[in-house]
Amino acid sequence: MCSISAVILTKNEEINLNRCIESVRWCREIVVVDSGSTDRTFQLAKSLGASVISHIQAAPFQISVQRNWALKNCSLSGDWVLFLDADETIPKDLASEIKRICSLEEQTFNAFELTPRFWFWGKWLKRTQGYPNWHARLLKRDEVQFAGGVWEHFASGARVGRIDIPYDHFANSKGFSDWLERHERYAAWDAEHIDAYLKTNRKSAFATERKLKLRSWAARFWPFRPLFRFAQMFLFRCGFMEGKVAFIYSVLCAFYEFMIVIKIIELRRKHRQLPL
Repeated sequence: MCSISAVILTKNEEINLNRCIESVRWCREIVVVDSGSTDRTFQLAKSLGASVISHIQAAPFQISVQRNWALKNCSLSGDWVLFLDADETIPKDLASEIKRICSLEEQTFNAFELTPRFWFWGKWLKRTQGYPNWHARLLKRDEVQFAGGVWEHFASGARVGRIDIPYDHFANSKGFSDWLERHERYAAWDAEHIDAYLKTNRKSAFATERKLKLRSWAARFWPFRPLFRFAQMFLFRCGFMEGKVAFIYSVLCAFYEFMIVIKIIELRRKHRQLPL
């Protein structure tokens, strides 16, 4: 039998942490890497039996950097490492499949992408979020790292497989204020890299390999991103079949794209030394 370490990234996750940790009790060890929480996250993680390590990045926060730091500095003992955010959980059927795959004597892959069930206001937005969509979550320790900054993926050289049993992602579990704060940060990241791409016409400017064709297309037509995003989610993916919750979430995502548009305009005005 192989051993699996669970690594959970946190910042002010008191509301989510118990649910997340309970879903990975089957792992050999549970390590929480905290980014400077000011609530009870640190104490709660310890009381739940997890090892807790604090690591505060210099801004801007990048998920791939934090995960690579954990791989290098947390003295993980598992042969495999499962990465979760605190607003995610592993159902029992997925846990069984992960244990089965990681226990195989001969491995074709040393990294696996997993797909989330995306929950918003108690509803799984299967169509609206384009299920399945794949995220880098499970890897062989000492063989694989992350790249991609905010939009992380496995670094080049990884032999990547996929596990199609979903995990659960409660992305709005801390409410709109938290969603807005996080997406303002994501929008700043996106705007800077879109601006760099438009100047150089090089896809490497995005600093990620995820969805490069879509990113380059969306960058060229950046003023229309909010309209495209809403149409993609609510119309083309048939999100309208998931009701008013899907409509509200599609509007939120269109608003996120509008934040990117505003930040691109601000960057261009700064380049031209115009007032904001």
